[in-house]
Amino acid sequence: MCIYYWTLHQIYTDMAKKRKLNSKNPKYNKSIRPDGPAIDKRIKMCDAAIRNATGNKTGETAAVYAVYYKN
Repeated sequence: MCIYYWTLHQIYTDMAKKRKLNSKNPKYNKSIRPDGPAIDKRIKMCDAAIRNATGNKTGETAAVYAVYYKN
Protein backbone atom coordinates (compact mmCIF):
# COMPACT_ATOMS: atom_id res chain seq x y z
CA MET A 1 0.00 0.00 0.00
CA CYS A 2 2.78 2.44 0.81
CA ILE A 3 4.56 1.86 -2.51
CA TYR A 4 1.33 2.39 -4.46
CA TYR A 5 0.64 5.66 -2.66
CA TRP A 6 4.19 6.86 -3.24
CA THR A 7 4.06 6.23 -7.01
CA LEU A 8 0.72 8.05 -7.33
CA HIS A 9 2.08 10.90 -5.26
CA GLN A 10 5.10 11.19 -7.58
CA ILE A 11 2.94 11.17 -10.73
CA TYR A 12 0.58 13.93 -9.57
CA THR A 13 3.13 16.20 -7.91
CA ASP A 14 5.85 16.28 -10.59
CA MET A 15 5.32 19.41 -12.65
CA ALA A 16 6.36 19.72 -16.26
CA LYS A 17 9.54 21.66 -16.88
CA LYS A 18 9.25 25.05 -18.53
CA ARG A 19 10.84 25.10 -21.95
CA LYS A 20 12.17 27.92 -24.07
CA LEU A 21 9.78 28.89 -26.83
CA ASN A 22 11.59 28.01 -30.04
CA SER A 23 9.01 29.17 -32.55
CA LYS A 24 9.39 31.48 -35.53
CA ASN A 25 5.59 31.84 -35.73
CA PRO A 26 4.61 35.55 -35.55
CA LYS A 27 1.55 34.61 -33.49
CA TYR A 28 3.86 33.95 -30.53
CA ASN A 29 6.23 36.84 -31.25
CA LYS A 30 5.21 39.70 -28.97
CA SER A 31 7.53 42.33 -30.46
CA ILE A 32 5.84 45.24 -32.21
CA ARG A 33 7.03 46.08 -35.70
CA PRO A 34 8.28 49.69 -35.77
CA ASP A 35 7.63 49.99 -39.52
CA GLY A 36 3.94 49.09 -39.13
CA PRO A 37 1.10 51.61 -39.47
CA ALA A 38 0.71 54.10 -36.64
CA ILE A 39 -2.62 54.15 -34.82
CA ASP A 40 -4.39 57.53 -34.96
CA LYS A 41 -7.27 56.76 -32.56
CA ARG A 42 -9.06 53.80 -31.01
CA ILE A 43 -12.74 54.15 -30.12
CA LYS A 44 -14.80 51.67 -28.12
CA MET A 45 -17.92 50.87 -30.12
CA CYS A 46 -19.87 48.47 -27.87
CA ASP A 47 -19.74 45.38 -25.65
CA ALA A 48 -20.59 42.29 -27.69
CA ALA A 49 -22.20 39.30 -25.98
CA ILE A 50 -20.12 36.12 -26.04
CA ARG A 51 -21.95 32.98 -27.15
CA ASN A 52 -21.09 29.32 -26.67
CA ALA A 53 -20.99 26.61 -29.37
CA THR A 54 -24.76 26.15 -29.34
CA GLY A 55 -25.40 29.89 -29.81
CA ASN A 56 -26.59 30.67 -26.28
CA LYS A 57 -25.30 33.76 -24.49
CA THR A 58 -22.80 33.01 -21.70
CA GLY A 59 -23.41 36.26 -19.82
CA GLU A 60 -19.93 37.59 -20.58
CA THR A 61 -19.08 40.43 -22.95
CA ALA A 62 -16.11 41.44 -25.08
CA ALA A 63 -15.19 45.01 -25.98
CA VAL A 64 -15.36 45.94 -29.67
CA TYR A 65 -13.07 48.75 -30.85
CA ALA A 66 -12.79 50.80 -34.05
CA VAL A 67 -9.13 51.49 -34.94
CA TYR A 68 -8.14 54.38 -37.20
CA TYR A 69 -4.64 54.42 -38.69
CA LYS A 70 -2.59 57.42 -39.78
CA ASN A 71 -1.92 57.65 -43.53
